[in-house]
Amino acid sequence: MKVHNHILVALSATLLFASCENTELTTDNILVAVTENDQPVADCSTAPASWFTEDNNGIRKTPAPNEGATSVFANNATVTNCDFQRWSWQKFLWLTNDVNGTPFFLENMTQVSSIGDTLGKGSTVILTDTGQASGISDILKSNTDAATYKNTVYYSILANDVLLNTLKTYAPMVNNPADSDKLEGVTFPVGALEMKTSWLNASALGADSSTYYITDGEINGKSARVALLGIHVVGIVENHPEFIWATFEHDELAPMYDWSEATHTSDANVTSSTGYPLFTANAKATTENITSGAGINTNVFNVYDHGVPVEINAAGQKEYMATSQTNALENLQNIQDLNASVKDQLSDVWRNYFLNGSIWINTEDYEGVEAQAALLDSLSYQLSSSSPGDLTRGSVAAYNITMETYVQFGFGKSNIYSTTVSDLANCFSCHNANYAGKNSPLKISHLFNGYSGRLEGMSKKEVKETHVQVMRANAILRSIHKE
Repeated sequence: MKVHNHILVALSATLLFASCENTELTTDNILVAVTENDQPVADCSTAPASWFTEDNNGIRKTPAPNEGATSVFANNATVTNCDFQRWSWQKFLWLTNDVNGTPFFLENMTQVSSIGDTLGKGSTVILTDTGQASGISDILKSNTDAATYKNTVYYSILANDVLLNTLKTYAPMVNNPADSDKLEGVTFPVGALEMKTSWLNASALGADSSTYYITDGEINGKSARVALLGIHVVGIVENHPEFIWATFEHDELAPMYDWSEATHTSDANVTSSTGYPLFTANAKATTENITSGAGINTNVFNVYDHGVPVEINAAGQKEYMATSQTNALENLQNIQDLNASVKDQLSDVWRNYFLNGSIWINTEDYEGVEAQAALLDSLSYQLSSSSPGDLTRGSVAAYNITMETYVQFGFGKSNIYSTTVSDLANCFSCHNANYAGKNSPLKISHLFNGYSGRLEGMSKKEVKETHVQVMRANAILRSIHKE
């Protein structure tokens, strides 16, 4: 492997430098401890009817969400958790509008490689990448009962013109010392949009594939019909240059962890009499199945419902973990209410997908792009920190079962029961301003880093390996910092 000296120097230098009374609420027959502020709210109980407007041919035409200076995001003092959840769902519905038989995101966004190579637009999905963010060897496969064993999960990246133009303008400056100061305070503009999607050869689903969006694909150059499993929707709105990170999944991909069988000092095994695309019926799974580097590629399961972290206390009760999202129940119920309302009003294939969680940063005390950029730079590798008093909001353990399969309860962890708020992983664990050199909000995008790496002469493999190096170095730094 070719190692780029400036990356190793940056990593080495960074590492050397860093040397209220509870009440109880019953949910699903499990006692969940909640604070006095953790009360359900109803403002997200109904998805707006305008999202489901149809044209004369009965085709849904969801309007694009308002994201700029006249949007709800323009007032940091009044924007609510529900506003972020609404943006997540409306953006997803807009992206899946039918355009001449093809979803808007495939028809109008550009498919790109992880280093910014243009792969084209249209309904054919080009698939070659299999490694997850946690490591190249962390591969995900469908269950062993698949109709055929063409069952590896593949990933595709799409970007809109606003994001791509930002890459082309600023990425060349990263490796040019004469231009480095020009990056200071620069962020992605409002409207910049990136998607990451996960796909499976549709034949691996057997006869039970009617609830999936299926289209033509090329898997390593070979034609195949591919089914969409998961979607990250990542966009910039007013006052949020860190992006809102929303993640969606098909309804039935894997079982949930059985918290009723877990204790304060031991983890539960997971089994299911029902088979899922990512879990074989009657299989037995342990935390090893969802641990990075373990080499087990199937029979995976979900740990935290909608990315809201919980734990078993010393009394054997399940309770919400104390995090920077102070009203965990509000966040969870907003997501669940919107999911139910959207499903009730949708009639197309997209009703079989759900919002699993969204995450963003509270910028209320940081008015203007300059102050917000400085905040993201100052947080650096700690952008993901979710301890009480920190700035992450929403589902602070947000993940997608098809993309963050092996870091659901943190990096380098081997058990769930001992996971603390300091261990939690989320989108900002990998996507933050600290990337192999001078901090910049632009570096929150891996696509930006990949594109600038390509300009320096790096291959896709080298870029991926560098991402993993930086991610693990930042995880070490966070661990040192919390001590």
